[in-house]
This record gives sequence, structure tokens and C-alpha cells, in this order.
Amino acid sequence: MHRDAWGKRGTVMSHAIRHLDYHCSTSERAILKDLNSFAYDPQETSCYHGNLTFHKEPVYRNREEAEQAIEKLDKGWYDDHAVRYRQGRKIFWLVKCEWHC
Repeated sequence: MHRDAWGKRGTVMSHAIRHLDYHCSTSERAILKDLNSFAYDPQETSCYHGNLTFHKEPVYRNREEAEQAIEKLDKGWYDDHAVRYRQGRKIFWLVKCEWHC
């Protein structure tokens, strides 16, 4: 147990950040549905916060470039982004999501 600044007992909150890959044929709705299945703290809310911006263009040359693009787009906590990148002939979504857990 943890005591806050006012001496009240409670649990320590953790913060999770993940980068997930989805094939480009996966719809935005399906990605959000997947995030709703795990990316939230059930003690705080019943679903993912939904603050995710999808960027269909440009399509980055590889996953590393996609990660760098997300870093530049990210304005702080809970500012999640999805960009697309190539891996060979296939195109994938790279989704950055974060939540309390």
C-alpha cells in the first residue's frame, strides 16, 4: 500500500506504453476494439481512453521510421498515434498507446 500526500492509503498506479503492429487491412474500429480489450485500468474506467489519432499518410519506409514519426507527433501523456509503415511488400499500422494499469 502507498500513502499519498495527505496520508491516505491507496495503491500505486503504474503507467504502460506499448507499440502494437496491425496489418493495414485492420480497420480503425477493429484496432480501437482491440485496445478496449486491455488498454485501461478497470479501477479507473471501463475502456481505453480513445485519444488515438490515425495518420494514413505518409507510409514510412520501415518500423523504425514509423516509431520516430510517432515520437515527433506525441505531445505528452495519452496522446496516442497510429502511423503506417512498410515491411517488404506489406503495409502495417504501428499504434502507440498508453494507459494507467
